[in-house]
Amino acid sequence: MSMRHWDWSAPSGGHPALLGYATETAASMVMLAPLTGLPWYASAISLSSAALAGIAYDARQGTTSSTLITRAASWFTATTWTSWALASAPLGTTGWAVGAGLGAIGLALNAGASRSEPTRKERKALLKLRRESVGILRAWEDRLARVARIEGCEGVDINWWPAKVGYTVEINLPAGGTTADDLNGYGPKFAADMRLPDGCGVDIYPGANRGTILVEVTLEDVMSKDIPYPEDFSELTITERFPIGLHRNGQYALGALCNDCGVLIGETDAGKTNQLRVVTAQLARMPDALIWAIDTTGGGVALPWLTPFATEGTAVAPIIDWIANNDDEARLMTNLAIEGIAARKAGYQRLMREKKTDNKLPVSHEIPAVIILVDETASLPHDVKENLDRIVNEGRAMRVRVLICGLRATQDVITAAMKLQAKWRVGMTVSDPEELAYLFPGYIKIDPKDAPVAGSGWNMHTRLGPRKPSPFKGWHIYDEITDKVCAATAGRRPTLDAITLDVPAGVAYPGRWARTLPVLYKGQQLTEAAQRVIDEAGEIIEAAALLADLPEPATASAPAAGNAAAGTPSGYEAFGGGTAELFAAVEANINGSAAGATPAAAPVQPVPAAAAATIVPPPAPRIDPRELGWELLVAAGSDGYEPKQLHAVLSEMMDKMLGDGASVPAPRTVGGWLKKWAEEGKALADTSGQYTRYFARTTPGTPQPAGENAAEEDSLELPDGVDGVLVLTAAELVVSTQFGSTSMLQRKLRTTMVESGALMEVLHKLGVVGPSEGTLARKVLVAPADWPETLSRLSDELGVQQGDLESMGLAVAASGAAGE
Repeated sequence: MSMRHWDWSAPSGGHPALLGYATETAASMVMLAPLTGLPWYASAISLSSAALAGIAYDARQGTTSSTLITRAASWFTATTWTSWALASAPLGTTGWAVGAGLGAIGLALNAGASRSEPTRKERKALLKLRRESVGILRAWEDRLARVARIEGCEGVDINWWPAKVGYTVEINLPAGGTTADDLNGYGPKFAADMRLPDGCGVDIYPGANRGTILVEVTLEDVMSKDIPYPEDFSELTITERFPIGLHRNGQYALGALCNDCGVLIGETDAGKTNQLRVVTAQLARMPDALIWAIDTTGGGVALPWLTPFATEGTAVAPIIDWIANNDDEARLMTNLAIEGIAARKAGYQRLMREKKTDNKLPVSHEIPAVIILVDETASLPHDVKENLDRIVNEGRAMRVRVLICGLRATQDVITAAMKLQAKWRVGMTVSDPEELAYLFPGYIKIDPKDAPVAGSGWNMHTRLGPRKPSPFKGWHIYDEITDKVCAATAGRRPTLDAITLDVPAGVAYPGRWARTLPVLYKGQQLTEAAQRVIDEAGEIIEAAALLADLPEPATASAPAAGNAAAGTPSGYEAFGGGTAELFAAVEANINGSAAGATPAAAPVQPVPAAAAATIVPPPAPRIDPRELGWELLVAAGSDGYEPKQLHAVLSEMMDKMLGDGASVPAPRTVGGWLKKWAEEGKALADTSGQYTRYFARTTPGTPQPAGENAAEEDSLELPDGVDGVLVLTAAELVVSTQFGSTSMLQRKLRTTMVESGALMEVLHKLGVVGPSEGTLARKVLVAPADWPETLSRLSDELGVQQGDLESMGLAVAASGAAGE
């Protein structure tokens, strides 16, 4: 017979178990009283202490009052009987019967209370929530009257979100025509009135009818939390919306790229690249969507999705089907997309009629949609942007869609066609809310505090909703997750259908990896599968050569080459209004020819009849404002332009060429072009006046030694950020003022102290100033009368041409000095 195992650990049954132990203890004390001689107050002290501890425990656990009273009565009844039993020991049959009866009654009452306690707690919590909800509804009625000046609102209902991170209030607006639109822009004001922290906010949406609104209030900052990409690699379909993150109310932030194009904008460090990778991961899960990518700034948008296949061998196929890493490759890709749209319209007519899809292509693994991801649109040439506009306008029914990505929401990034057809729009967090005014027209009062951290932003779909920019937090996708997506989805990636491929531009498709992989992974060992793809492509033909061999699209509106106006490039003949004179002047300035010289006409290649029948004719060429602005700057010569002046001339020229409907960039955009050209070394910036004036330079940005002997002997190496024109400008200042001061150069040339010190060292090597004498100004070694001769010597040594001297006014100063 085994001995009983005594367990002295803490009971796991909660308060009922403690009551059972207390009953057992009370009975044991009474039974052992004749042997131990315990006084009556021993029971009163011990069990009263236990009763008080039990009451405190129940109160802390939020036990309902009825259960608390039942358990307290049980404790004190047990205490009273035990004390009486000890005082009357030994007990007779009557005393034990009374004790047993009281114990049975107590156990029954406590068992019933314990079973009904969860229901009582739920009712208590619900009652408390209702009381709190009524207070919130009344508070919102008062808030609408105080903040928005809308009297007579009636709170109808409140719906709490999971974990009470926020709630949604349904409110009936007063009679008299008040609508949800009257509350546009009041979200930040309501949030301020409620003293909500950054990351929390108030959003207002239309309700069940036009007289009802839904007010969503976020009480907990979910924007600042890192939300990892869920490791779900199951199949999705391009025909349905897909999630990219979470809104503040916990609902999915959804995107759509089947019927509509998309725009994704985000400044540096705003999380745009991460969001694009999330979109790519969702597209990778779709066996009915083919992914193409255009990134001429290094192909970074595609590398994470190619590397597992190209160099690591963890994926059986590349997730992205084609990457255009240069302008020519982008031309090949967009040409194939345009011709493929036309081929699909004709080739799948019977299929669309059988499926009764209203002339919209039913996509599948065999006939996939084509999604083109375009990163940094502003850096693309104008003809590629025109091709993208055609795809955006023509490819909806044939399921060829585009997602445009850029750093800024400006016209040079998002063209008018892209903006019109991009129903899905995503803007990541910004420091200036006006940055998103072009992306979200009509919603200029976007509060940056609603999405204050990187990875957060605003999501909007003008057709499917939300129809106003709604804050969301995008999923964070790590490299490890990207690799898992590639491994899980590579086997289900589709291939381009035969009808789309069987077009003239389709000859470029089979060799796409042979042209791009060796460039993207230069010097790296490719996997056997990647190398086999390159080897099977046959002869590797460069993209530029393929473009040259492809037939030119036929345009019925193009005039004969012999009737073209002299000096006017093909495609601009119909603009008139002095266009020929403008281009002739530009050509003369660039090539150094006479102003009236006529450029030689390029031979026109005839288009084969068979090819012309299948090629979709492109629209008439349009003016690229950026290219026209550069041509105007070149034509200005040494006069140059200030940003506002160039904008005015550009506006006048475009109005003259295109009429009153010309879309002229903003002055800020034109100023950005000029700064960019100056940074690239294509233009010179004169900062000596009140406004910076820019000139098109005629010498390279990095000066070269003048002559072979100079390169072989003592060539002058200029520091970074310093060119020959800047050195000559500094030399002219020093000689004309006879003051060799570094701080003077810093003030006059608006350079940093380090750059000014480097300039002074260069002037010392050129013999313009003497050596450094501590903090004193250097001795100037060239007299003003000797400046013309010195200027001629220095310009030869630095390789600066006469045109650049005239642009900066140095040649004029020299001639003036010579005249004296």
